[in-house]
Amino acid sequence: MTKRSERLLQAIGNISDGLISSAAPQEHTTRRYFTVKKALVFAAAILVVFALSVSALAASDYEPAYKLLYALSPAVAQRLKPLRLVSEDQGIKLEVISAQVQGNEAKVYLSVQDLTHDRIDRTTDLFDSYGINAPFESSGYCENVGYDPQTKTASFLVIIAQHDSQEIVGDKITFDLRQLLGKKQTFDAALPGLDLAGISTEADTMKPTQVFGGGGEGFDPDREDFRVLSSTGALYSPVKGVSITAMGYVAGQLHIQLQFENVLETDNHGYIYFKSGDGAVIRSAANISFAADGEGKQRFEEHIFEVPRADLQSLTPYGYFVTSEGLITGNWSVTFPLKSVR
Repeated sequence: MTKRSERLLQAIGNISDGLISSAAPQEHTTRRYFTVKKALVFAAAILVVFALSVSALAASDYEPAYKLLYALSPAVAQRLKPLRLVSEDQGIKLEVISAQVQGNEAKVYLSVQDLTHDRIDRTTDLFDSYGINAPFESSGYCENVGYDPQTKTASFLVIIAQHDSQEIVGDKITFDLRQLLGKKQTFDAALPGLDLAGISTEADTMKPTQVFGGGGEGFDPDREDFRVLSSTGALYSPVKGVSITAMGYVAGQLHIQLQFENVLETDNHGYIYFKSGDGAVIRSAANISFAADGEGKQRFEEHIFEVPRADLQSLTPYGYFVTSEGLITGNWSVTFPLKSVR
């Protein structure tokens, strides 16, 4: 029997009645109590079976039993989850630098290092693809706080807060990561190739069927007469992955439609604005984001301006866009202890 197996067996024996009780509803009956205890011990035993049968156990081998146990009782699952401060996949290493708890908040510093290529940079983010398993109800967010080009390492700060401002208690937290997105480029410049002279005063319109969001004056996609432009294809592409696909006036307002390609893998985004001769910036009064396909890969954004057609000749169109081609998909998971700071 390996030392890891012995630790798991010992952990099962240490599952307290208090922990098991917390997995069941407060008004549980005695029968319900023993049913939960049986399920917890069964799930924990699966972990031991894995440990006994696999000499070099990968973290993913625990996952089916761990997920079952976590669904029954996060506190028990996190107590049995083995510590793992480093995780490598796709030639990229995720490592826990520190984890400290103060009150109802945990601050965790992580590093992501490219061991084989040059795919990590100062623009890299976690693309909202991470998950946090804790022995308590929580919410969290993450931000890039540094990059070292010599070691090709990006640093991230993860903030985890317990609900209801309760003080954080528990042994360990598990942080899972599935995607990294980097190599972002920012474009912010005039659009000399955009021809405003031929803008129609009676553009073809349609009722959007899949709306993701929007806002501003008059934004109400549920309104019967709410319309967007019918796409006419790429009229102008200021940067790769971004095209202007329609322009025209609708009910006296100027509509300009943007198409962002493959947003589920690139997070391409941005907007159009104008500058007058004296440098004044004119931004859209409203905008709407919608898709033309069922999967939402081809996403459109339409920006609506309070700009009379007669004023267009004195304005210069600008574009602000952020694009990326640096998506990395993998499977990283670290489990680390919490250290309280008073």
